[in-house]
This record gives sequence, structure tokens and C-alpha cells, in this order.
Amino acid sequence: MSDDKKTTPPSLGGGGMPACGATAACPVVTGTPAAISPTANSIICKAGNLIVQNNNSGPDKTCTQAHEGSHIADWKGRYGPNLCSGVPDGQLPVGGPGYADFLRQSECKAYKVGKACRQNLLTTAAAADKPAIQAAIARDDAQLVANSC
Repeated sequence: MSDDKKTTPPSLGGGGMPACGATAACPVVTGTPAAISPTANSIICKAGNLIVQNNNSGPDKTCTQAHEGSHIADWKGRYGPNLCSGVPDGQLPVGGPGYADFLRQSECKAYKVGKACRQNLLTTAAAADKPAIQAAIARDDAQLVANSC
């Protein structure tokens, strides 16, 4: 869902239903499991649970964790607390009515979380780590613009 090796789940639905999940409660939607690359930073189902898959080995790894972790509440709000029941490991339910806007809103929230984390991290980071963190903040800013946040 974010950061290095970004993988955006496929948009499997649209529709004219109001957005929900990122900022509003919504009825449980049935999603279609989609494979997520094992090298992507994302959320995935594993052993029936929704977890963060974080491949960031940089100084801002905790911020990638925070970004991806913010998606968990959104996915559970949209697809229900048992969204990984019966879903193969490494996949994630996606799609359903209003999915494109749901995903956009979830990404906006997550990129704001990641950016705030990185800005905070800059205050205590070693000088050698600051350029990588600053580059990640620039990437967050670009995604916030691209997603019309």
C-alpha cells in the first residue's frame, strides 16, 4: 500500500455509493482476494489475520509500519473484523462498491501518518539517515498531492 516498492491493490469496484471506511462507518462489503507482492509494503492476510508486511529496511522503517498499520482499521471497518477468514496467505480483500474512493481516503490518511512520523524522526535521526528520511517525506508529499488529499 505504501512507501518503497509500492503496490496499490487493484481497483475492482467503483459505483456511486458514498465513501466509507477512512472517515465514515460503512456496512461490511465483500471483497475479492488479490495477491500482494511479497516485496511490497502492504497489509496482507496471514493465517486468517490481517497483518502489516513491512519490507522497509531503512531508518524510517517504523514510519512505514505506522503507515501500513493505519490501513488495518480502514480494512476492518469496510470488510469486517473477519475479513481474512478463508483468504489465502499473502492476499488482501479488495473491491466492492465505492472502492476507489475508499482506497484514496485510506491512502490519504496513511500518508499523513507516515509523513508525521518521518518529520518527528528527523528531529532525532543521525545525520547520515536524514537524507533518506527527507526523501521519504518528499515521496509522502507527492502521494498526498497525487491522491488529492
